[in-house]
Amino acid sequence: MKKRLTVIMNENHTLLPEQERILKEMFPDLEPEFLFAPATGWTKEEMDKIVASFKEAAIGPDRYHTQDVVFVSPIPYLLRELTRAEVDAYPEYSIDTGIWVSVFHNDRREKKELPDGRVIQVVAQEGWQLV
Repeated sequence: MKKRLTVIMNENHTLLPEQERILKEMFPDLEPEFLFAPATGWTKEEMDKIVASFKEAAIGPDRYHTQDVVFVSPIPYLLRELTRAEVDAYPEYSIDTGIWVSVFHNDRREKKELPDGRVIQVVAQEGWQLV
């Protein structure tokens, strides 16, 4: 059974050690392929092409039976469209495409003092979950 793991993140971001550990635990037999979003972002048309490539990989002759997609960086439109692509729905039936979308989530925040004295909240280094 052909499988792949794609991690989508902004090119300026890096995986935290805890996130790397979670990926290895959740997908022990898969080496992640990274899809880096440019810092300036993708256009809607570019994101539509990315979604189309996942759909094609789900139905093509060399189809992936499972395509796990993990978002590290939030890219709302792409997240929505890939989630919608998890199932092809028709009036009489639906087909599981094998696309499975997950996101890294952390509800812990830490206080950080800036050089000018302001205090801000930042996401903690630990406490990540793949949901």
